[in-house]
Amino acid sequence: MTLTNKVVLISGGSCGIGRACVEAFRKRGAAISVCALPDEDLATLHLPEGIVIGGDLTCDNIRRAWIDKTMRKFGRMDVLINNAGVGLYAPPSEAPVDLTRRMFEVNVFAPMCLAQLVIPQMRKQGAGCIVNLGSVGGLVSLPWASMYCATKFAMHALSDSLRREMKGTGVHVVKVCPGIVDTAFREHVLYGQAPGNVSDIRRIVSPQAVAARIVSAVERRTRTVFVPRIGRAFTSMEFVTQGLMDWYLARLNK
Repeated sequence: MTLTNKVVLISGGSCGIGRACVEAFRKRGAAISVCALPDEDLATLHLPEGIVIGGDLTCDNIRRAWIDKTMRKFGRMDVLINNAGVGLYAPPSEAPVDLTRRMFEVNVFAPMCLAQLVIPQMRKQGAGCIVNLGSVGGLVSLPWASMYCATKFAMHALSDSLRREMKGTGVHVVKVCPGIVDTAFREHVLYGQAPGNVSDIRRIVSPQAVAARIVSAVERRTRTVFVPRIGRAFTSMEFVTQGLMDWYLARLNK
C-alpha cells in the first residue's frame, strides 16, 4: 500500500506507540485521524489538517462519532490502527474482576467494534488495512500480568480470524507483537505493579521502532510483526521447551 493521501485512524494516538505512529504515517504523506482519552498528552497533539477527538473508545457513541467525523472530512478510511490499551498487574488468583472487565472492554471489545465499523467502507473501497496491537504477552502467559495476557491472547485470536475472514476482499489485517516498549505503560495500569526483576529489564524498544515496523507492515501487507525480532524466538520457547520458560518466568516473578 502506498500511504500518500491515505487516511489512517489511530486509537490512543496521544502518546507512546500511538503518538509515534502519528508521526511515522504523517511522514509518509498520510492524513491522520486520532481518538484518545482527553488529557495533557492529547492537548499537545496538533493536526491542523487532520482530526483529533478526545473520548473513551469503550463508549459506542464515541466510536461512532469518530468514524462519522473521519468519513465526513475525508470520505474514506484506509488504515485502522487499534493501539489503545491498558494493563493490569496481578496473578490470576488475585486479579480484581471488575478491573479485568474494564481491561477487556478497552483491549478487546473496543478494537473489535472499531474494526466492525470500518470494514464495510474498506470492503466498498476494495482495499484497507486493520492493524491490531497485540503483545509477546499474547503468546506467553506471564503470571504477574495474567489478565492482561488474556486480553492479548484474545486480540491475537481476533486478528487471525479476521485476517482469514477478509481474505480476497482487499482488506488486510496485521498483528503486532511488541516486547517491552519504552512508554509510560506501567505508570498507567489499572492495578498493581510489575515485579522488581521485570521492572529492571532493559531490553526494551522505542515507540518509534515499533511505529516504523507498523508502517512497513502496512506497506508490505505483512501478517505478523515481532518488535524486537527476537520476540519470535522468545515466544517459540513456550511451545518448544515449556519447562525452560516456566523456570525463566519464575526467576522474574520475584
